[in-house]
Amino acid sequence: MEKRRVIDILVAKTEQQELFYLTGQHDRHELQYIRTQRRFFCPSCQAPLLLKIGVINIPHFAHRTLSGCDHYSEPESSLHLQGKLLLHQFFKQRNFKVNLENYLPEIRQRADLLVDGQYAIEFQCSTISPEDLQQRSQGYRRLDIKDIWIKGLQEPCNEGIGLLRLKSHEIAMQQKRGALPFILLFFPPANRFYYHSNLLFISSNRWVGKTKSISAAMQVFPFAVPKPLSKAEFKTVMEIFKAEKKRYIRNQLYAENRIRNVYCRLCYELRMDMANVPEFIGIPVRGAQCFKEPVVLWQLHAVAAQEKKIPLRDLIRSGKLTLSAGTQEGQAAAVLEDYLSCFLSFGGSALTDNSLLDIVYHNYCKTL
Repeated sequence: MEKRRVIDILVAKTEQQELFYLTGQHDRHELQYIRTQRRFFCPSCQAPLLLKIGVINIPHFAHRTLSGCDHYSEPESSLHLQGKLLLHQFFKQRNFKVNLENYLPEIRQRADLLVDGQYAIEFQCSTISPEDLQQRSQGYRRLDIKDIWIKGLQEPCNEGIGLLRLKSHEIAMQQKRGALPFILLFFPPANRFYYHSNLLFISSNRWVGKTKSISAAMQVFPFAVPKPLSKAEFKTVMEIFKAEKKRYIRNQLYAENRIRNVYCRLCYELRMDMANVPEFIGIPVRGAQCFKEPVVLWQLHAVAAQEKKIPLRDLIRSGKLTLSAGTQEGQAAAVLEDYLSCFLSFGGSALTDNSLLDIVYHNYCKTL
């Protein structure tokens, strides 16, 4: 059975074909009177709409029956509705021309907000597949519209440098302005933007990054861009990577079949102590998300290839490293080269924490 789609919206057409916006200009009592005097229709499919004016939820329109709208829609939560209204207010206060829930018939999509006809703002509160996200982004780009994805937050984030567990669709929301991609988030109850920036991949959904917030009153548009990490901040990153490395190794040592365990086999080939691999294994490298393998594992593969004088592209083509979706061979080879240039800087000598930090931070700055 097809799942019923509940489509709640903030813009409707009247019988006179005029747009009616629920952006806070009418209180609930006024809306209750207006509801008795007017009929409303969906701007996209022209179907009749109900004007819902509850006590708890934000007033909104909803289709009377199962919708056949051809635009993408998600079930609208109160958080989503509130966020769209606050973002609409944000742009209006800065004198931008902003259309709420602007339907684009050429691509059969409706942007949460269309700013100056150039920016499609998507405020995403529910899970969306990376494929659907990419499809919508490509639709906007066909019209020369820049897509900006903002993740909705139900609660505020902890700020500072820390371990982040990010889902695939959140990674797909990254904005790539400048050298540092970032994820932009918005917490409607506090009218506050958050940033996840300086993201460094560890394994699976585990990343290390910097989280910082800014109030909507202090935010600008185009949205502010995060700064690179300071050396002191990067030291915290290194400490988290070191702790995650220990966790990963501990899990590998409990593997049932060490002969077939890739980590154990690589340590044997490289004559490394499985319980205490060198400091230069498991370090943060920008772009590491191009590999599906954990940082410790792909770096062991890189060092083994270096010792055996195997060209990096041959290592990639061997199948020993699995590339993430959309990663090109050249991208993966560049990340391996960055890591090995860092590895060669160690020179095989014993490293202090400070000298390791110096080398890895220099590599991070070099790749910005």
